[in-house]
Amino acid sequence: MSCTVLDVLILADLHYTALARHACASPRRQAPLATMLVQKALARLRQQGVKPGLIVLLGDLVDDGEAPAAAADLARLAGELLKTGIRVLAVPGNHDGDPARVAQLFDSSPGLHLIDGYGFLLFHDQRLDGDRYTRPAEALDRPAAVARRHPGLPLIALQHNPLHPAIDRAYPYLPDNADAIIASYGAARVTLSLSGHYHAGQPLHAHRGVRYATTPALAEAPFSFQHLRLEGSRFELTTHTLQLPVPGLCDVHCHTEFAYCAT
Repeated sequence: MSCTVLDVLILADLHYTALARHACASPRRQAPLATMLVQKALARLRQQGVKPGLIVLLGDLVDDGEAPAAAADLARLAGELLKTGIRVLAVPGNHDGDPARVAQLFDSSPGLHLIDGYGFLLFHDQRLDGDRYTRPAEALDRPAAVARRHPGLPLIALQHNPLHPAIDRAYPYLPDNADAIIASYGAARVTLSLSGHYHAGQPLHAHRGVRYATTPALAEAPFSFQHLRLEGSRFELTTHTLQLPVPGLCDVHCHTEFAYCAT
């Protein structure tokens, strides 16, 4: 399988609010700043000589998808991102309302998306009561089916809810059947699993042959985003953080968590 180098900007939990008549429940979320933060993230990568070929959005794009005018905010956010000319893949979060709306605006239907020799597996997990989620049986079977059809294809799984490690909170951050999802990724030899939702983020780590990472929230200090560089079976994940000094926004820190070579 021939793979080119692909640079990916990864963003999670933007919680964008502009036109929506909605009061954000958390004072930590800088909800109106999402589009500016995205542009600053792109500018920072450009300063480092990085030209992303893909932007990945890991859910909670708006703060309340059911609020009046939230659909207009989501469309505005999509327009700003698509204006960059960079391919965008987005998964819906628990704050985004109708998952089909996210899929339509960003051309990001659940399933396999082939980009530059890499397979991005998008999952729209099923909402149960409250904020509990599960992955239906047909979606659990998808990684293995894709691996059979595309042997040797590096697979990157994208979903909103974290999968590993467990989070010691009463709030159900992980899907109810996280163990079954993890088993499905191991069987398909998924290269990397990326999630959002847990605003603090979780460092990149290996579990049963699969690498997992949870991207921190862009909407809350220290305003983090990630840069993923894919090079065949190798990848490198770098976390950047932003701050809001006076008078503007600047990048103040970045670090590479790990570089992996699949065996």
